[in-house]
This record gives sequence, C-alpha cells and structure tokens, in this order.
Amino acid sequence: MKAQEKSASQILVLTHDAISLVRAGGVLRTLEVADEFLNRGYNVMIFMPFEGDSNLVVHNHTKLRPLSKEYSQLISVIRFNMSLFIKILKYINRESVVFVHNTIAAVFIPLLKSLFHFNFILDITDIHTEYLGIGKNNLLEKILKPFLVKYEYYIIRAADRLIVVTHSMKNLLISKGVLPEKISVVYDGVDIRNVSSKKDKGAEWGVIHLGAIDRQHGVDVFIRAIPIVIKSFPEARFYFVGGGRELQANKKLALEIGVFDKCIFTDWLACETAREFLRLASIGIISRRNVLANQIVTTLKIYEYWTSGTAVISTQLKGVSEIAFPEENILWFDSGDHHSLANSINRLLGDTNLKQKLINNGLKSVINHNFCNLAVKVVDHAVGNPREYVHEKR
Repeated sequence: MKAQEKSASQILVLTHDAISLVRAGGVLRTLEVADEFLNRGYNVMIFMPFEGDSNLVVHNHTKLRPLSKEYSQLISVIRFNMSLFIKILKYINRESVVFVHNTIAAVFIPLLKSLFHFNFILDITDIHTEYLGIGKNNLLEKILKPFLVKYEYYIIRAADRLIVVTHSMKNLLISKGVLPEKISVVYDGVDIRNVSSKKDKGAEWGVIHLGAIDRQHGVDVFIRAIPIVIKSFPEARFYFVGGGRELQANKKLALEIGVFDKCIFTDWLACETAREFLRLASIGIISRRNVLANQIVTTLKIYEYWTSGTAVISTQLKGVSEIAFPEENILWFDSGDHHSLANSINRLLGDTNLKQKLINNGLKSVINHNFCNLAVKVVDHAVGNPREYVHEKR
C-alpha cells in the first residue's frame, strides 16, 4: 500500500494470537471483527502470526512469527513486537484507526500514537501480566514483574476506546485509573456455525478439558479427581485437548497416580481437529484457579462447551458468574479442590436428567454469544458508528 493511498477509512488490526493452530480464542474474535470492519467499507490490514495456511485470512495481511509459550514468553513478546513495529511503520499515519486485540500486540502502540496521533482501540480478553503470579517465572520475569504490570495498565490507559469481556474487568480497570466512559463491555463468544452439537456413541462417559494447559488452568486438579471418579464410574474417559507449559507435568502426574490409561492427551491441534473431540464428551471442565486474572474473564471454553451440547463444570469465577447460573447451565466446584470436582463429575455421570438440563440450557444461552453478532457490537463501540444488530446466523 502506497502512502498516498492511505485514508481515514484505514483500519489496522493487530493480534498476537496465531491462526491455524489456534492456541487462544482471540484470533477467532479478531477475525470476526475484521470481517465486520470490512463489511462497513473500511480498508482492513491485519497483522498477525501464522502457523500454517495464510489463505485462511481473506483480508490484506502481514505475516508475523508466532510467539512461544513454552520457554521465555517475555523474550518472545519483545521479539514479536519489534517485528510488528517495523512492519506497521509502512502503513500507519495520523488518519489510521489501530485496533489491537490484547496488550501483548500493543507494546509499542503508545509510542507510535505519540508520533502519529492515530485512534487507538484496544479489545481486551485478558490482563496478561496478572498471570505472572501464577505460573513459573524465570529470573528476568521475576525482576521485571512490577514494571511489566505497571506498563500493561499504562498501555490500557493510553487507548482511546476499550472493549472488555466482563463487568468484573471493567471495574478492575476503573480502579486502575481508566476513565469509565472509555470502557464498553462485550462478552466473548463462539462461531456457532462451526461447532456441532452432535455426539458419538459413548460420549455420555467422556469428560473433556479443551484448550491450553498452563498453570492458571488448574488441569492438575482435574487429573487428581480422576481416581475418585473411576471408582464409581470405571467407564469414564478423560480428554485433554491442547498443549502448553504444564502439559508434560500433567501427563507425568496422570502416570504417577495410575490414571494415564484412562486419559488422552493430544498436545496442540488445528482448531477444527480439536473441536472434533467435543463429539466424544458430554461433560466439559473449566478448572481455572480462583485468582484475579481468571476472575475477570469468561474463557472461550464455556461457549464451545455450550454450543457443542456439553454440560459445564467450573470453578466459581466472577466473570463466568456474569453469564452462567448454577444448576441451570453450569455446576460449580471449589477452586483447587479435586474432591469437590470429582463429586460434581460423579453427580452428572449419575444423573442423566440434570446433565441434559445443563446441556439444553447451555445451547439456549450460547445463542446470545454468537461471534457474528458480538463483532457488530465490538465495532459499534470501537468506531462509534452503530448499525442495527444482526440476531440471526449469517
């Protein structure tokens, strides 16, 4: 794109989440938002990592190297943002609108904004530095943690508009000095067109954890619950669909406590392949620990579980409590308590009527969390140019 071709209709969309091997739901949300910008006549350019076929994106796009979560995420973030900084300079000017999903892709945006005075829109589904107190940090991350936390909130305050995924997150940001009038709440969601509610034979005995396996996800609690479950229901099978820094540790734990043969661990899979495992399970687990970073989000899991006809058991978290209701479309268990989780799993395995009630109500609930409709709301709040919301599937 030549400099003289740039106009006020230019939208630069940035995300750190990679397409193809979908390791976080942000890429799906961001691509739907990019589609909505395109539908409204904007000139859209996407900057994002790719792990596979870039033809999955129909927009103009710039390919970036994916981040690594296996080793030093800090070094990976710095490297990613330096590459992003160099590539975005060819396109950005004061008439641009820069839409960024999460602060990891916005490290240099405040600096660029001070130079070019563009409109900066930040879409937040996680406060990433709040996770630093949960996982295993290297020495550099421990030393820099206070600065990193302050700098992330500085990036957030620098945005002209903020879209967040829960009222709990909005309240946190207000307590950190963000002006309330900048913030809009648009809950996360799922593309209901691409997730089937069909189940395979034997799915009534399947229990699944779908998504990343890092320390904040509490997957070890799920594994420790398995011996208690199989004492009552030896037919039960357990699926761990995803990868992460704690994958190997959790596989080792399953082997040590004698339940490895009851489990399937997949590591990272392409999004479409990962979702196929939902056909094998009737119960989905959200075992996230009860800490601030987890309290202010909803997680993509709950929407995928609901739309796939999978009953949900979760730690009771503030963000999830904004959209889910106990004994109606979710069951709670006590954070970090594998006995409590096992009791909830056993309850559903032994009570078909209750499980079906949760499934039916989940299917109804997820209709209000369709990415197509949510993208309309995100763009409305981002550019202040609302149109009539679309309530049916495209």
